[in-house]
Amino acid sequence: MRRIAHLGAVMATAIAVLPALTPLQPAPAAAAVAPAPSAPGAVPAVPSSDEDTENPPLVISEITPEAVGEKSTVTVTGRVSNTTENPIGGITVRLRYNLYPLADRAALDAHAEGSSPAPFQSGPSVEIDADLPPGASAPFELEVDAEDLDLRGGFGVYPLTVDATSEDSGEIGVLRTFLPYTAGEDTEALEVAWVWPLMDRPRRSDDDTYLDADLPEELTGEGRLGRLLSAGSQDGEIDPTYTGPEEAEADAAPENTQSPSPSPQSSPSASPDETPADEEQTDVEPAPETAPSPADPVPITWAVDPGLLDDIQRLGAGGYWSAENTPETGAGPALAEHEASIEARVWLAHARLWLAEDPLLATPYADTDLPALLGADLEDDAQASITLGRETVAGLLGREADPSLAWPAQGTMDEATRDLLAANGATTFVLDDSALPARRTLGHTPSAAASLPVPDRDDATALVADSGLTRVLGADSRAPGSATLARQRFAAETAMISAEGAGSDRTLVLAPPRDWDPSPEYATGLLEATEDLPWLEAVSLADVEADAGGTEERQGLAYPDQASEAELDDDHLERVHDIRRQVQLFNSALTEDGDPFRPSVLRVESAWWRDDEELGAAALARVGEAVQDGKDSVHVIPGDPITLASKNGTLGVLVANDLSDHSVTVHLSIFSENSERLSIGEYTKSMEIGPGGKTTVYVPLSATVNGRTVLHMSLHNADGEPISDAQTMIPVNVTGLGTGALVISGAAALVLVAALAPRAVRKWTRERSGVAEAAAGPDPDAGADAAAATTDGRGGDAMHDNGRGPVTAEADGNEAVPAASDDPAGASQASETAPTEGQESGGVTDTRP
Repeated sequence: MRRIAHLGAVMATAIAVLPALTPLQPAPAAAAVAPAPSAPGAVPAVPSSDEDTENPPLVISEITPEAVGEKSTVTVTGRVSNTTENPIGGITVRLRYNLYPLADRAALDAHAEGSSPAPFQSGPSVEIDADLPPGASAPFELEVDAEDLDLRGGFGVYPLTVDATSEDSGEIGVLRTFLPYTAGEDTEALEVAWVWPLMDRPRRSDDDTYLDADLPEELTGEGRLGRLLSAGSQDGEIDPTYTGPEEAEADAAPENTQSPSPSPQSSPSASPDETPADEEQTDVEPAPETAPSPADPVPITWAVDPGLLDDIQRLGAGGYWSAENTPETGAGPALAEHEASIEARVWLAHARLWLAEDPLLATPYADTDLPALLGADLEDDAQASITLGRETVAGLLGREADPSLAWPAQGTMDEATRDLLAANGATTFVLDDSALPARRTLGHTPSAAASLPVPDRDDATALVADSGLTRVLGADSRAPGSATLARQRFAAETAMISAEGAGSDRTLVLAPPRDWDPSPEYATGLLEATEDLPWLEAVSLADVEADAGGTEERQGLAYPDQASEAELDDDHLERVHDIRRQVQLFNSALTEDGDPFRPSVLRVESAWWRDDEELGAAALARVGEAVQDGKDSVHVIPGDPITLASKNGTLGVLVANDLSDHSVTVHLSIFSENSERLSIGEYTKSMEIGPGGKTTVYVPLSATVNGRTVLHMSLHNADGEPISDAQTMIPVNVTGLGTGALVISGAAALVLVAALAPRAVRKWTRERSGVAEAAAGPDPDAGADAAAATTDGRGGDAMHDNGRGPVTAEADGNEAVPAASDDPAGASQASETAPTEGQESGGVTDTRP
């Protein structure tokens, strides 16, 4: 381990009493106006390449060197701009400082915030000869030898200001920064260990629907996640053409533009250990690297959220949906359709390449709020988030994360969370200093490494990230000039800690915020500073061990009230419980054991929703809808009203499974509103249906009384719990006659037949005689016989005059007539199905008893 010898000079412990000076503040920027023609010596204002294109009145672009020695030449460069609506002239830029260093880190904060008097010692100054028209800017450079500054306090951090004034308009702007001074001394180096976050809030609600459409842009070389990946790799920039050796050949083929299914529940996330189809390609040589690897890169430990990796993988796997802005109608956000993201495939390929060898820490899936889950009787979800997180990392990065490393949400944890993480193999915990605070009497920054007692096992190690350094690392570095000031503050903060003279080896853990958004020059500059500053020595997080000094300097494990109050609230967790109950009903219908909505539920349990309750509520609502849609995908297809024209009949009920990836086993339940009028016989209640399949269940019906009733049908699991709240109702109209009426009608028919039989015989005889006489010729007596027959008063029609009246014959009412229906669920379905029971994927199965 590299050490720098200590020369023994002692930093001054007090600052000379100074006259109170009013701190100079930056002049407010005026409204943007069209710049006038530039005067000689002035340059037009050019928008910064950073996201913030506002042109500040004063910018420091570079301070060299960061660590000033006795023989150094201090150079400060930057630019001054006219942000007013009028030309300004007589501009002077000057440097001011103090002869003695700041006393401690509190004084450093006060100077940075402008709450302490401004430095009074005059340094070099420079005049801008030309007048600046509105919108124009001019560069400046301030240069001075360190020995001419006459710094008298030795090794330490000296306050520095750069201000600009104008003879025309007075004060233009002022910037506060720092000058770390080594005074030629060698001091024992602080070990620093980097935790480099690749993390973001959950981007999806259900597996195919994203909460917004911003993630692909974040994955480019200019996006937040792209910049973090490139800077942390210390290996050049993201190559937008590189999608990995296993995908290079596939990229030459036409892009799959198949539209995604609008049913989110139809394609839950594949198991993390399954290789996506688009990755199963022939290996080819990878694209050339954009820059050579550094000979000795700064050791870092990557911290990844497996849920984010899963979100990125899904972007590149195929079409997906994203929520748009909520319409004013209050009907909820509309969904926009997108094609697969090439940016996602490129980012993930680089992550596999650059994270292959470095230490890797994985949070639980979606960085779940473990304390809140354990306190809300959701222990199974807490455990599942750890297990699924590790499986996802292994499946998507092709390597395992170190199970001994844990970084709980916001760096805090209660005892239950500690015990859960320890039970899953964690022995080293990255914590915020509020979780393991320093002793109140301690007069310096304690070492990060300390012992952490864990019940029923050997003590673990706590690596405590200093909150002040975390705040410094997370400072704005995107605005013009802010990266230079932020890097200088980092150098000053670490120099101040080193100058505290604690008298023992100490380690600092550098853990930026989880949503860290540094500019590229700031991120790479921090790693360079870690390597170059003489009071720092970069080490791997895995090499840091607990020491007695760090343990004695800290109190025990604490769970701050602020962290407890920030947990997911009771309303959010109650809605999670409701969703979990519906998910359990859905899972109970699956033929194979599975939990396809598990990732979606874990995403709504994320600790990220502590700070964004509105978006968390939107995610809850969308997941709840997706689960309901999944349950409703297994349903009875409703039919038209049916008429039962006899005492007995058979009803065909069609049950469908619209899920594309899962077989289901369900139980059909049917009951009649009026069982005395219409009863239901024995039928096949349980059935297995493959993905996208249908099956027909034949249900015998028996009527006792004419009239109308309704059949209620629903699907249940094996325990009799309804899969969905929805019920199918089919009206049934019974028109068959009762038994007594059928007997009377049958007797009347017999009487009628007996009465009409003689007449029918005589008529048949006459017809036969007439035919014979016609064949023999005219009969002279035929007229008399006909007249006698006409005047007889008797004959065939006389049977209608005997007072018995006509009767209509009817069929035996005991005969079974099948129920008729025009709906596919009716009897017509019988012709479309095979007369066997069982399950048949993609088709219709006959379950006739």
